[in-house]
Amino acid sequence: MMTQLEASVRSISAGKSSDSSEIELEKLLHWNMAVRDFHILVNLVKVFDSRPVLSVCLKYGRLFIETFLKFGMPLLDYSFKKHREDVQSLLKTLQLSTRQLHHMCGHSKIHQDTGLTSHVPLLKKSLELFVYRVKAMLALNHCQEAFWVGILKNRDLQGEEILSQGSQVTEAEETEISTLSRKDPGEAVEEKEDSQSEGRTDTNDSDEDSSD
Repeated sequence: MMTQLEASVRSISAGKSSDSSEIELEKLLHWNMAVRDFHILVNLVKVFDSRPVLSVCLKYGRLFIETFLKFGMPLLDYSFKKHREDVQSLLKTLQLSTRQLHHMCGHSKIHQDTGLTSHVPLLKKSLELFVYRVKAMLALNHCQEAFWVGILKNRDLQGEEILSQGSQVTEAEETEISTLSRKDPGEAVEEKEDSQSEGRTDTNDSDEDSSD
């Protein structure tokens, strides 16, 4: 199913500024449906966590993200102002999927399965590009305040935090985007502070470890 989904989204042409409102909305609808299907498939790994399933998710999860960057993001560039709520909903759903992909990467590293970890570097790169590309889209639409960048904790497939030293990854690899409405600036500040305080705690722990 993942392979079929990835193939189907490649048939959605990239958004163009010359697209009519009807065509633009139709493409946005198709991407919303595809992203929801992707979210469902990626989260099935919480139940069906066999090695073949993980391998398919890591490989085709990357291909889906790459296709979204190539064909989906140009559409969001031009439709964000006119369909802000739809775009935010799409990105929120996709963010949940990218978070689960991060968890799969952590799981692969913890279990030191070379068949799975071989997919991790390229997937991580695609996830980072996704973050930077969304930030560029927001800058284009003069709406950077709609999102904030936080730091993901290492978690397993079930979402439980991984405390092993061997599971640590770089800050850049853990970066994600969280969507917030303009109506909630206080919430954005609060969550930023929580993220920063977590970062300070982690730093202090590292300092204590090194001093030992």
